[in-house]
Amino acid sequence: MSKKVTGEDGKTYVVKEKKPWYKKWWIWVIAIIVVIFLFAAFGGSSSDDSSDSGSTSSSSTKASSTKSSKSSDALKGTYKVGESATYNGYSFKVNSVKFWGGDDMDTPDSGKQYVIVNVTITNKGTEKQDYNSYDFKLNSNGDATDFDESITNDTYGKDELEDGTLDKGASVSGNLFGQAKTSNKLKLEYKPSFFDDKTIDVPLN
Repeated sequence: MSKKVTGEDGKTYVVKEKKPWYKKWWIWVIAIIVVIFLFAAFGGSSSDDSSDSGSTSSSSTKASSTKSSKSSDALKGTYKVGESATYNGYSFKVNSVKFWGGDDMDTPDSGKQYVIVNVTITNKGTEKQDYNSYDFKLNSNGDATDFDESITNDTYGKDELEDGTLDKGASVSGNLFGQAKTSNKLKLEYKPSFFDDKTIDVPLN
């Protein structure tokens, strides 16, 4: 851009004026690039936040669902003989309890009787699950011991529960053998999971 100017000598000169800085083309190019960069940065952040929010919402929903599932599978205090309990993919029931004083071949300790508990375990999970007789304890007045007695009697000593693996939906039944004073407060403790301390408790007398 230029304009004519008359000098002091009376002559006319053509003076070229500089464009204001904000009218220079490269200023606008830089401005446009900056705007695009800011839009991309904040737009992406907003999208990420939205995604994170969705993820959080999904996680919350999943956590809520898991909590609800666990609540429906929660254990109550104790279960009666003949009553089923379900926890950690296992359904468990004490079918019967018998007390036996022994014979010439099988003799319990002085003042005690054999405690014979028949149980059934069912795999309610989606995969194979193991079971073991050492998942059970005989609690006598607060002292919990293994069902590790061995009975040879043909009537009381048969169908011992040992260990194995259950397919989905499969069941197993068997006898557990312990001994205790029957005057004591007795209960069976079954721990379905190695990874927590929850037990299914069943009073035996």
